[in-house]
Amino acid sequence: MRKLCEVNKCENPSDPSTEKAPDLKFALPEDPEAEKGIKLQGLKTNELLDMCFQGIDLKTYSGDAFTRSFLVGAINSAISTAEMTFDISLGIKDIEDEYHDVELGYFSSYSYTPLNVRPVREVTKVEYMFGNRQLMKIPKDWVQIHSNAITIFPTSGIMSMQMNNAGFILPYMAHSNYLPNGIRVSYKAGIKKEDIPYNLIEYIFKTAANSIFEVWGDQIIGAGIASSSISLDGVSESIGTTQSAMYGGASARILEYRKDLDALTIALRRYFSRWNMAVL
Repeated sequence: MRKLCEVNKCENPSDPSTEKAPDLKFALPEDPEAEKGIKLQGLKTNELLDMCFQGIDLKTYSGDAFTRSFLVGAINSAISTAEMTFDISLGIKDIEDEYHDVELGYFSSYSYTPLNVRPVREVTKVEYMFGNRQLMKIPKDWVQIHSNAITIFPTSGIMSMQMNNAGFILPYMAHSNYLPNGIRVSYKAGIKKEDIPYNLIEYIFKTAANSIFEVWGDQIIGAGIASSSISLDGVSESIGTTQSAMYGGASARILEYRKDLDALTIALRRYFSRWNMAVL
């Protein structure tokens, strides 16, 4: 009989000891499909939240949570900005049949060919072209890879002789010192996520965060509203923000991040500019 009473007590829904306190902590809803849209494989929106939005609830004025797809769009825009700013490719890309012109002195400098996408990871095919016809396919062991270019160094065999003579044959056939689209290259280029410097990740996230803060700043008490107050039966409540008709509620944070981005840009440009240098 005693055991039955103990069981009944535990299962009594009116017992305050069995009631769970509601979880009031805000959490942005997950969206695995949206995460797949991030351009750089391995990058996650949760990493952005951990770095730039600690203690900040990303929700609208009406209480609706920001969508993950909105965050993904901001990250992708920041990735593109980083690629254009530092002239690099983030994530591995397959480049097929990229053409380059052949000019005077090309063969005497070991066919030094700057490529459009960097850093170069692997060259899959190099061909000399005359118009739309292939003149010669270069063996892979002749190709030397640099961060943003390739050179061709003949190593052995009859093909070496053909390679040495190509400097005379091609300009003669073209009747000039210039041959348009004379070399065609296929290659892989880009930086994997695990190889990206941490300060470049910070650059991407803070650039994305500024785009998000511009929207979030209008959601605190409404767009363009600096303060709000309510009064009922002698009880009043007022809320004041730094927001105004000209500035959003997150303008101070955006300004701080812009200062950080200016400093990061100097360091990253100095680092990646080394890849543009070559001695011929």
